[in-house]
Formats: sequence, C-alpha cells, structure tokens
Amino acid sequence: MQIVLASNFDDRLVSATADLPISTFFGGFPVQLTGGGRPPQILPTVDPDRFRAHLEVVHRHSRQFFATLNSNDLGLKEYGPGYVDRFLREVGELIDLGVDGLVIALPALIEAVRTEWPDVPITVSTFARVRTLTQAEYFLGLGARTIILEEANRDFRLIRGLVRLGAEVEILVNQSCLPSCPYRGHHLNTSSLASQPGAPCPTFEYPILECGLEYVRDPAKLISGIFVRPEDLAVYEEVGVTRFKVSGRNRSTDWLVRSARAYAARSYPGDLADILSLVQVKGPLSALRRAGRSTDGEAARTLADAFSALSDLAIDNRAFPPDFLRHIAGVDCEHTTCEACGYCRGVAQRVMRVGGRPVAEYSSPSDLPPAIRILPQFGPVPEQNPAHQSADSAPAIPPRGSSLTGAAR
Repeated sequence: MQIVLASNFDDRLVSATADLPISTFFGGFPVQLTGGGRPPQILPTVDPDRFRAHLEVVHRHSRQFFATLNSNDLGLKEYGPGYVDRFLREVGELIDLGVDGLVIALPALIEAVRTEWPDVPITVSTFARVRTLTQAEYFLGLGARTIILEEANRDFRLIRGLVRLGAEVEILVNQSCLPSCPYRGHHLNTSSLASQPGAPCPTFEYPILECGLEYVRDPAKLISGIFVRPEDLAVYEEVGVTRFKVSGRNRSTDWLVRSARAYAARSYPGDLADILSLVQVKGPLSALRRAGRSTDGEAARTLADAFSALSDLAIDNRAFPPDFLRHIAGVDCEHTTCEACGYCRGVAQRVMRVGGRPVAEYSSPSDLPPAIRILPQFGPVPEQNPAHQSADSAPAIPPRGSSLTGAAR
C-alpha cells in the first residue's frame, strides 16, 4: 500500500505520519499560471521559502512531493505569445524548489513538460476525467505514469483494464461527490479558472451548492457516491491497485492525520463522516448564511435552513455490510440507475442518521427556491481577491504575472 496525502504545508503533518506508508505528498501555490485545481481563498498560506522548507522536511522523511498544476481550463490564455515559455519557467522553478513530480490534467501541458524534462514523473489528475481505456492510452503515450481515478473509482472493469495497460492506478478515496455528478464539469472549470493570475475568484463555488442540494433532497444518495471505505481497499489491491489518495489540502493537520491513519489501518470504527470531505454538506451552509445577511437574501436563508438539517449527519462505518464494495464491483453502475438497483439506498437505511434519526425518517424539504437565483451573490468581490489582500488576511500569493521565485514573492 502507498498513501498519497494532501499537504497543508504544515511540517507537523509529515512528522505525525512518519510511521504510515505514505509515499507522496501533494500540493501547490494558491495562484499559479495554470491554476491549481482549488480556489485560492481556501488554501493555506505558502510562499517559496515555506514551500522549499516543507519539501526539505518531506525529503528527510524519504517521501516525495508532487506539485499540482492540474487545471482543466486555461481560459484560452495558452494561445497567447509566450504562454508556454512562462509555463515552462514556472515548472523549472518548482523543480528548483525540490518538487519530485507533477500532477497535470491537460495533454498540452504534459507535452510541454516532456519537451524540457523527459523523465519528470507525471500523474494524470482527476481533473482529466479519465473514464475509458482509450483516454488513458493517449495520456500514457504522452509520457504520463500514473492515472488518478475519482469519478470512476467504482468502475472495476475500467480499473482492471488500466492495470493491464501498464498504468499505475491511483484511487481517490475520501471525496463525497455524487455518482456521475452532472455538476462536476462546471465545478472543475470554476476551480481551475479561479486559481489563475488576474482571475476573478468567486466567494463560493456554485456547483458545490447544486451538488449539495441533491443530498438535501435525498441524503441516501451519499452512499452511492464515490467514497471508498478504509475497509474496502483490499478490493482494489486484488486487481493490482496499490496507491490511494487522501485529499484535503484545505484541511487541518489533525484532520489529515486522522484520515491518513484510518486508510493506513484499513479500518475506521467511528463516524465515516469524520474522514470524508463532505464539502457539499458543510460548504454551502456557511456560504448561504453569509448570503442570507443581505437585504435580498430571503432565498439564501431558505436554502440555508434546508441545509442545516444535514449539519448533524452521521454514517456508522461499523454498520456497513462486509461485502459492500464487492457487491458494487459486480454491478454495472455506469449503465444502470441507482433507482433501478437500490442496493446503496438499502445500505443507507442501515448506516445513516440525520439529526440522530434513521435516514428513512428524514423529510425532504419542499418548495425550495431556485438556487440559480442566488448565483450572483457568490460573485467575486475585487477587494477580497486574494491577490489584492495583505499578508495578514490572505494566502501569500504572488503578484499577478510574477514568477514563483522572483523577488516579488
């Protein structure tokens, strides 16, 4: 087993997990030329000195560090003169800081890296949304080594095929996204663009609200989502997978340590919600409450009330059937519907509680206002853009257009 763990750039994270089978940490600067897959305001403060010092600690513990350059949308800036050269300079600066490999989603960026660094390990990000063997063949042909699966991490026919192709498969285990989420593409583009120089950064990513509303209407859907229990890692190992990614770059050190330990132990006897992202449940509530303070915030307040019921959501990990994932591995989830199958819904009745009561007793809210009406309330506020804030109030982000290691940082 190899655990690939998100880094919040706290050195204590490295020392506190020194006894775990962690092969790699990953992370990046909040704002980069290509963006980095997360909106900058949720990421920890990091400047080049802190970055380099953290990597030195990682290397002293014989672990690697991969930088996230994993945006799936460059806002057409890649067509501008000099863009690729600037990108390659940024990659060179990351390598000078001690980065061991890169996480990339766009084939064009992989091709650019390979022109200068033929041997730098490249992992294909979940933002590439690899769902078929043909897609994977293209990425492997470009020189990528590892492919991370998130949306397709329960598609065992695909996983077995990737292993046969010779890909090193990495499974993201602790995200709580909807199965086949229709909001996923919008979400990835939003995160990608928000973390690029000069880009407006929304105060909240609206697609997360859309995703969360699916759980508000039917919390049982969470069990049919894309998470992987620590107890089920063996199902992947049996088909040749040994790398498991624990996400949470915006999380506290204690939370990351708890999650990493659970997966390393292949067991978590408590509330599974303790180690899953659940961003669709927690994020919208606070954002809606902020939006509801405005004079035209009635719709936001109504939606916040609907989300508040899920603030007390628990998942008893001990109550899952022991063959939970093995059963799913035998179902063609890609070509059936959750309603037609019903397996995960039955499990949800056993393992989920909302407000201390079985999920079967949960009453879905009715007459919710259209969420799209409050989209403008999540719009960027220029003076709150991290690029324009002081060091006391925002991540240490380079001035727009500066280099990673230049004096401006």
